[in-house]
Amino acid sequence: MSFLSRGALLALIVLAASPVAAQPAGKVYVGLFRDDAVAVIDSSTNRVLRTVTVPKGPHGLVITPDGRKVYVSSDGASTVSVIDTATDQVVTSIEVGANPHGLAMAPDGSRVLVSAWGTDQALFVDTATDRIVARVPVAQAHNGTIAADGRTAWVGSQRQGATALVQIDVAAQKELARVPLDKTPRALDLSPDGRRLYFTVAGQAAVLVLDTTTRQVVSEIAVGASPHQAPLTGDGRWSLVPSQGPGELGVIETSSGKVVATVPVGKTPHWVGITPSGAVAYVTNEGSNDVSVVDLATRRVVATIAVGNAPRKVAVQPGATPKPSAAAPAAVTIRVDDYSFTPNAVQGRAGQRLRLRIDNAASTLHNVSAPTLGLDRDLPPRGHVEVEVTVPRTGPVPFFCKFHEPLGQRGQVIVVDSGG
Repeated sequence: MSFLSRGALLALIVLAASPVAAQPAGKVYVGLFRDDAVAVIDSSTNRVLRTVTVPKGPHGLVITPDGRKVYVSSDGASTVSVIDTATDQVVTSIEVGANPHGLAMAPDGSRVLVSAWGTDQALFVDTATDRIVARVPVAQAHNGTIAADGRTAWVGSQRQGATALVQIDVAAQKELARVPLDKTPRALDLSPDGRRLYFTVAGQAAVLVLDTTTRQVVSEIAVGASPHQAPLTGDGRWSLVPSQGPGELGVIETSSGKVVATVPVGKTPHWVGITPSGAVAYVTNEGSNDVSVVDLATRRVVATIAVGNAPRKVAVQPGATPKPSAAAPAAVTIRVDDYSFTPNAVQGRAGQRLRLRIDNAASTLHNVSAPTLGLDRDLPPRGHVEVEVTVPRTGPVPFFCKFHEPLGQRGQVIVVDSGG
């Protein structure tokens, strides 16, 4: 039998309960609106390490791409606090004016956009100096987002009677365009290529999609009641939408503009933090005072973390490694005949545990060996063995019968990306 022949190839896509990232463990930062604090979660254990006190009503929260600084705006004060993630202490406080709302981080980490609701401004903070370097008038600025090239930004203006999306030229520090809205804008998120702006408005159970070139709404995607946000994964394939009414996370396939899955989470979900790999989402549940850890490959909650009162914004430090689930390993059965394995290709994700049942249907002694997996077991005639293996980070990984490999009795474990 030839290796990976058409008739024998059966790829078993086995989804793990929780992906394991290839980076060092990181932390997840969650703003606790009613506790006037930021909870710090160890992503490898899903436990709160500590809380960091900040001024009243933490509203916006973002992290630099290098993971070194967290910026937190306080709605009940006039400051943006800067947390050093090495010590988890506030090291700087930036005066921005009354009632700052949302924050947005430039993809290159050079700027933080502050939606200064109380002073009717969009402010830009230089992350190297932690000083304000630009101010642009925007009435009751609420949330914003910065394009990947850093040249433009979008901010939602909540001034009643003049609600709008405002496009800003960052270098020129001025308004470029204004898209009037009938309803109050909530959160704004740009696609990685900057061509689409995904946003939500109060009172409409939909995600609206704006073409940033024509500045026209080109799509309305129906979702659960009271959607709050619609951030995209790094590859732009998915938009994740927490709907506060039903308490669920919607998964939108951006290519089709359709909701392909909904994941029940906690009460009144508010915000989503996504790991850089796009494998895991952290959903803050303001109504149940916890965070849902969602495996985006299996689209289910793999952990729930109690964090404190009214968690709202969340940011994931690069390198955050979700705690592996304690769920049983996925079961795979392989049949052994004379000189063949069926299937002769098993596909799994890096870090998965697999329980292999290997049935020898032949009247001949066979063997299954995979040095990379530490596997070397003889198979008695008409007998079977059961073993557990962990899929390595890279592949493919060969397995074979050490007695009959020259006759073509071999196969492989194919390792797919941990982000699915």
